[in-house]
Amino acid sequence: MSEIRTSVILPAYRAWATLPAALDALRPQVDRPDRELLLVESSGESSQEELAALWPWARVIAPAQRTLPGRARNLAVREAHGELLAFTDADAVAEPDWLDELERALTDDHDGVAGAILNGAPNSAVGTADYLLEFSDWLPQRRLPLLHGATCNLLLRSAVLDGSGFPEDVWPGEDTIVTFGLGAEGRLAFAPRARIRHAGRTRFRPFLDHQRQLGRAFATVCETVEFPYRNLARRRYGPLLPAFRLLGVARRMRGNSAAIRAGLRASPLIAIGAVAWSVGLVRAR
Repeated sequence: MSEIRTSVILPAYRAWATLPAALDALRPQVDRPDRELLLVESSGESSQEELAALWPWARVIAPAQRTLPGRARNLAVREAHGELLAFTDADAVAEPDWLDELERALTDDHDGVAGAILNGAPNSAVGTADYLLEFSDWLPQRRLPLLHGATCNLLLRSAVLDGSGFPEDVWPGEDTIVTFGLGAEGRLAFAPRARIRHAGRTRFRPFLDHQRQLGRAFATVCETVEFPYRNLARRRYGPLLPAFRLLGVARRMRGNSAAIRAGLRASPLIAIGAVAWSVGLVRAR
């Protein structure tokens, strides 16, 4: 029987600017007998042996071709030894007690835990807009019930993925499809002290492109699970979508003075991002 209780899974693709910091933060938490880390690096720029030499404490999977995050995670899940599966990303830096806090929050009543996501680019207006539009569901001070988790900060019992895994042709949003059922049934806990800092996008064009991709992905999510406000994905609501998007972000920031101040400073970019998200959603439908 394996001694490993928790397997940490991290997919990466051409993330050399952020991956070393992500792995440096994880090593003290993972390099021990009861934990392991599986790195799925699909850039094709380094061999499995070269990557293993850089991070000898990690288990490396190196597909020859680019692999979307859902498939990359599934590859690692099949190789993982842990009864618990923790997920994070190459552009996320975990705080020192991140994994301990996730495990601590997993009670017998839960099959998954989502952690808090912090802004990794607080001095960038574009980075702040990118962060609040995508990750305001996981502010540390959240007050609303949690309906889904993000795989930059997520812990699941391995049985949750038995027989299905992550959708391999959906990105982003594959994590919402997997975790929404847990949230709807009250089996997804929130761990506000299990924190990562997400780097995000700090340049305007990649920010807009990603918001459009998030809108397209939302259409797919709404076709797959009974996500709240899924009727917004209908084309006839197109002109109202930016307002709905902004109201949702504002609702999640309510009572969080730091997030409100950051949101006000980045409000023009948040509004532009909401329009880009809406364009992506309408085009997808």
